[in-house]
Amino acid sequence: MFKFRASDLPQILSLWSSRYAVFVPSGTPDNVQLRLWRQSKQEGERLIESDEYINLAMSPKSFVFSERESLFRWESNEKLCEAISDPFPDASHDGDKILFGVRPCDCYGLGYMDRFFLGEHHDINYHMRRQHVFVVAVNCLQAGKGCFCHSMGTGPFAAITQHNAFGTTAGKGYDLLLTPDYAPEHVAGKNTENDWYWVEAGSDRGKALLSQVAHMLFRDLEFTGLERKEALLRHSRSTFSHSLEAARQPELLARMLSAHYNDPCWDTLAERCIDCTGCTRVCPTCTCFTTEEEKDSEHSGMRVRVWDSCQSRGFTRNAGWHNPRSKTASLRYRIFDKLQYIEERFGMKGCVGCGRCFTVCPAAINFVDVINDMAQRMPVAEVMQNVPHRDVHYERDERLFDPQLYTPLVAEIIDIHEEARNINRYTVRYRDRPNQGRPALRGQFFMLTVFGVGEVAISVPFSDRVKDGFTFYVKKAGKVTSAMHKLKVGDMMGLRGPFGVPLPYDSLIGRDLLVVGSGVGHAPVRATLVRAIENKQHFGRIAIMASATSYDGLILKDDLKEWAQIDGVEVHYCLSKPTDAVQAHVGYINDLLPGLGLDWGKTSAIVCASARRIKAVARDLMQLGMKPADIYTALETNMHCGVGKCGHCKVGGHYMCVDGPVFTYEEMMQLPPEF
Repeated sequence: MFKFRASDLPQILSLWSSRYAVFVPSGTPDNVQLRLWRQSKQEGERLIESDEYINLAMSPKSFVFSERESLFRWESNEKLCEAISDPFPDASHDGDKILFGVRPCDCYGLGYMDRFFLGEHHDINYHMRRQHVFVVAVNCLQAGKGCFCHSMGTGPFAAITQHNAFGTTAGKGYDLLLTPDYAPEHVAGKNTENDWYWVEAGSDRGKALLSQVAHMLFRDLEFTGLERKEALLRHSRSTFSHSLEAARQPELLARMLSAHYNDPCWDTLAERCIDCTGCTRVCPTCTCFTTEEEKDSEHSGMRVRVWDSCQSRGFTRNAGWHNPRSKTASLRYRIFDKLQYIEERFGMKGCVGCGRCFTVCPAAINFVDVINDMAQRMPVAEVMQNVPHRDVHYERDERLFDPQLYTPLVAEIIDIHEEARNINRYTVRYRDRPNQGRPALRGQFFMLTVFGVGEVAISVPFSDRVKDGFTFYVKKAGKVTSAMHKLKVGDMMGLRGPFGVPLPYDSLIGRDLLVVGSGVGHAPVRATLVRAIENKQHFGRIAIMASATSYDGLILKDDLKEWAQIDGVEVHYCLSKPTDAVQAHVGYINDLLPGLGLDWGKTSAIVCASARRIKAVARDLMQLGMKPADIYTALETNMHCGVGKCGHCKVGGHYMCVDGPVFTYEEMMQLPPEF
């Protein structure tokens, strides 16, 4: 361990500033911001000493996750359309940066950001910013009124390390960690040469920073550094007035939250919330974003991503204005996500205990008080005895690295067919290269772009063996799909994918098969049906249920009629309105299930409909003898990015776009009941 004199800090910062852009705490003690270090003494530019402030007013996440940044540009003319990746428009232009004075809780937040953006689907935009940011953390010796980081294990002196994305072992987000060791005279307001900073390197990058100021460092030859740190830690812990004791036992906290899922307190808090989204804006671990289209002209523009909030009214709203999450559910989700869902999925705390969220909240919503009140109302022994343990598993395949994760490939529309009322069938082919790489599998989806308008998730109904063209069924429902319905043969669109978990095939062999589709719900299952019917000898009976408001609203009309002629395959229509086109039951699918006569103990079902209809059908199938693990669903909600980054489709700890959209009903029942 090393140390340096506190009086030498300005000189050390000046030495670093000759190579880096150094940002230091500046402003006023009650409104501290990271600002560029200058040696001038202008008002508002002085360095705020570590004992003069508790924390930064805003977390430093904007340095690595920009509030607004370009994802790609597009240009087009009558014969050509090109999408150009733009992953780091200003990330490297400003050179390397040092963030000095970051508190340990915010360092933990940066460590989580690394885990989130650089794991699974690797976010190149984040990576290009992060590699230019060095973090010099400073332990705090005094807790603020809202601080409870000691309960989360993310506060001062937290001895937690991990391997970050740059191949070095770093203390959850920092490269150097400084611990101020002030002499008693300093506390009394006197400037003294006996004030020191103990310094530790958390990464190889941190060691490189130390080498540049090596002549100002003193080696801890007497080995007193660890002893002093322990004494300072005891002092720091004694200053906390706020705590969340349940957070020290993640399993206990998860059970407690489950027990109070429907507690009336959530409604009470939601009534107070004014939807300002300030809590998510200041949070060090909030990562949600949305995308916007910026057009320079009719033939050029770019897609940008901007910070978004799960507390905004339209965050989970789907096309057609259906919103599965109420205001109460939104507020409850944020708290559950920070205290339970993130840790279950990523193995890291979703809340760092900085207290910013309730400090900035104009409605004074303090979830720490809420959880502590729950703990008083339901003692630990009662929780552990009466609330079952959540057995949650997240088994995710390693994702292929894509350096253009958010940039679509340009495809040309080669055929358009009106499949049903307000539903078109589009056949597209990549413009610049043949379809290569991983084929799209049953139940997966693509993100389809109308340049200058936006992007939408659409399932792939074609077989996994088709490689010369892609087919999509698109229902006119929202802004993007309405614009898509105005496109003509020869026009261009963008494709990203395929994404998501496919429907099974091998596990269906040897069983009866029931397929239930509502509206465009047969699109995700068409490939599975085609393959099963082609290999009918490997299956028992195949029953297909086609449901819609009217016959005009059904897709695959010709396919359904053709399949109905195959021995062992039966097609049943369920419509809200009668028709002369086919023999159809006027009513719900559920009415016909008991009469199908399938061997329910040896039947696999695939149900594609709204979550409400899936639950109704699954309930009746289980009453007939089916196991929930044999019922497959496609839970398609507001999948905004397709790669589990934007947060719009997150349900509990699951991202529908990467963990789904295919789930068994057994898995679906473990999701929060709002879906």
